[in-house]
Amino acid sequence: MQPSPTPSPSIAPERLVTEPPSDEQDQPRRPGPTPGINLTGRSASVAAAIPDLAPLDLSWLDPGADGRWMESPDEAALALGRILTGHGAGGAIVTGELGDRRETIESALSGVSPDRAVFRLHGSPFAATTPYGALAILLSGLNEAPPAQIHGMVRALAEYLRSPGEQPAIVIVSQADQIDPDTITVLAQLSQINRITLIVHCDRPTEVPVDLAALRRLGALTGITVWPLTPTASHGLLEEVLGGTVSRFASTVLWQHSSGSVHRLRQLARDCVVSGKLRRIDSSWVLAPGPLPRSTSGGASTAVLRDLPVRHRALLEMLAICGPMRVADLVHTGFAAELDDLEDDGVLEIRNDHSGRLALVTSVQAAEILAAIEPDRHRELSSTLEALDPGYLSVLRAAQDLVAIGDAEGAISLFSEVGRASDSRPRASLATGRIHLAWAESQARAVVGDLDGAEAVIRRSPEQSSAVLGVQAAALSVARGDLREALSRLETISADHRPELLDAGGAYFTGEAVHFRARSVRAEALAMADDQAGALDLVVSLDRELTAFRTLGIINDVLSPYDRAVVADSMLTVLLTCDQTQRCRELAEAILAGRHGNPHAVLYADLVIAALDAMTGFRDRAALGASHAAAQLEVTGRPQDLQLALAIQAYCASDRNDPSGVDASRLLDARAEGHPRAAAASSLGRLGWLAELFLAWSTGEIHSTRARTARILALADRAAADGLYAVEFYAVASAFQFGETWLAPRLAETAASTQTRTSGSSLLMAGSVLEDDQDLLYRSLEQLAAAGYAAHLERISSPLLKDLPQAQMRRLAETAAAAGRRGGAETEDPEGEPDWMVELTRREKEISRLVVAGKSNAMIARISGISIRTVEGHLYQIYAKLQLKGRAELTRLAAAHAPQRNAS
Repeated sequence: MQPSPTPSPSIAPERLVTEPPSDEQDQPRRPGPTPGINLTGRSASVAAAIPDLAPLDLSWLDPGADGRWMESPDEAALALGRILTGHGAGGAIVTGELGDRRETIESALSGVSPDRAVFRLHGSPFAATTPYGALAILLSGLNEAPPAQIHGMVRALAEYLRSPGEQPAIVIVSQADQIDPDTITVLAQLSQINRITLIVHCDRPTEVPVDLAALRRLGALTGITVWPLTPTASHGLLEEVLGGTVSRFASTVLWQHSSGSVHRLRQLARDCVVSGKLRRIDSSWVLAPGPLPRSTSGGASTAVLRDLPVRHRALLEMLAICGPMRVADLVHTGFAAELDDLEDDGVLEIRNDHSGRLALVTSVQAAEILAAIEPDRHRELSSTLEALDPGYLSVLRAAQDLVAIGDAEGAISLFSEVGRASDSRPRASLATGRIHLAWAESQARAVVGDLDGAEAVIRRSPEQSSAVLGVQAAALSVARGDLREALSRLETISADHRPELLDAGGAYFTGEAVHFRARSVRAEALAMADDQAGALDLVVSLDRELTAFRTLGIINDVLSPYDRAVVADSMLTVLLTCDQTQRCRELAEAILAGRHGNPHAVLYADLVIAALDAMTGFRDRAALGASHAAAQLEVTGRPQDLQLALAIQAYCASDRNDPSGVDASRLLDARAEGHPRAAAASSLGRLGWLAELFLAWSTGEIHSTRARTARILALADRAAADGLYAVEFYAVASAFQFGETWLAPRLAETAASTQTRTSGSSLLMAGSVLEDDQDLLYRSLEQLAAAGYAAHLERISSPLLKDLPQAQMRRLAETAAAAGRRGGAETEDPEGEPDWMVELTRREKEISRLVVAGKSNAMIARISGISIRTVEGHLYQIYAKLQLKGRAELTRLAAAHAPQRNAS
């Protein structure tokens, strides 16, 4: 994890490094009781490179990937369009949400010849009780009265709808469950004799009449479900709708609140632009603080709550207090009619979720409903309210909603209001409630970078010794870079604890959830100290345990998707700190593609990818990613992450020899000072230390090598004092690779005391100076190239490379290229081209191989250098040419041909 070396004169050691105290060897290197590995006595000549970590499963991050999500906004429309143009069955049954179905059908019709007849038939109570009532629009075109018998009706309409040699008319049927059976029979027979292309659309397959369902089973009608969009597909759709780059943070929030619905996502994006929730900064659309806007398609106002019938009002109050509820449960308790009425008026929404159909009101509506409960009504509901909400759940839910949409400041103010009201009417009289509220407020303050305030909230809580708050305090200490305090906090939490938070309504925490969070925080602390092997063991263990829960089908009961993304963020920090670049990139891509709905996690993953690109030599790509992340972080997000984004930008700009000659450090300081959210003093926790390294590297390229070395060694000394031994190692290693070879003894000590993937190569590098062995230098550079750090080999004028023979330089370049191919850039197939690829273009073959290799659309776009929308377009062409339905069938096709190729 070091930059490309550049020529730099050596600096006298005595000017930059103070002599260590004589009793330094007696001082413990590990913070507190941390188990670590001290290898300072190991010879550099026997050091070995630590291999890359085995692939992680990560299925727990995005469970249920069973094809019930659309990878492209046009997927259903393209499938229906093929049917309408005669390339499929004689019709289709389209299911899904109403707005999405309509958009799909209209999009497919746009590709049909304008001369083709299109008829729209609608079911209704009248059509359900009147023979052929739904066919009125067709029957009105006949020159004579239609016969009463079904076969006569079919014959008469067949002649009317299509003459020999012409395309069949398109008949679109809605609310088919409210159409009389004889009409359904006539339509089914017309479809079978190819007189019409029948398109039936409804919410669920169970609403399809028996005759039409039979045609679907026979293959005469194709079933097309307009599934919700994946987060990646939603991101692409938003960029198309808004006409520009959209931050991942913004697209995740809008995807979550639209439940992946194409229709609602488009409408919500437009509403956010009008309200100012979406703003354009530096050519990127970002999400600003504040509540999401009310939908412009909303119906009755909740201000008239008191005028609603009693049961309608009771249903709204339950949804406001309890949050989303299953439609099946509400129907079972007798609220079917009220659900229909309130949904028709636009007061509540019914959405399709992976767990079923849910009834809900938005957080804005919930606040209005709760505020509209009059005192008399409140007293009347007092027992019910207390049972449903013991004084804190509604506040906690509202605060979490605000944090999830980038309005952490609003959540903090909400907690302040609760505190002021507690004197007259305590809202959280239970210990459980106090723990919930303290935890949530601390989380909200940490999101805005107020670590002092977050810790103060925990200290004020009478239950600060509880497991939940103990883990939260440890996480804050890690964010500060105070590993000793973090590990001390974690030591007080029993490994098999089962806290008192499993009460009814307290589903925000489970014993396992706290357990997983505690272990992920411990892994972060160990990775930044001197036990990277132990940290990676914890990461592997977490992945296996969560995968086991996912296999059992209880992962959502153990840990919510949102909180799984929090654990994944910690694992991401560990992998990056331990130099596991390939595994780190894979996890970051999984977070970006996951359906967890955590916008802070995707923003962090985007930033980590930018850092990886910068460290491995892809500076243009890194600068673009960092600029997009910085645009969002300037509005909302952790200030410490903003510092890293700005540091990456400064580092990448310095490499391009900016003619303005601006000092990178001044660029960062000016940006930070001009931003009210930026932290006054940078923290080395999480990736704050990496921001310092990027800034030091750019200082050397723009200002002076002396200033760079001084800044790097100041970071190393500060890290050593705080017990951040991995950070000390990276700082010393980078200074050494810039030509400060007099640091060889310190590099050998720090490399031997850590177990990152580059510790072994750095130990060899130090040995090449201490033992004056050029072969050790070549072996160390070869290991760095194999680890994916091609940037080390970019400039052969480096002091470390100037004496290497040209043959060794060529071999290093070949090793680096092979590492790049292992990282996902290889698209050629060394075993030749299988038969099923014959009809594909070169680009389609490339994308097919990447799909078979398990890459997501976002990963394919990054590897191939094209947009996600272009990838989706190529995939549609691939599936059409090969007559496949999706990724799973393409993978099976490739696997089926693999044995034949191996045999040949």
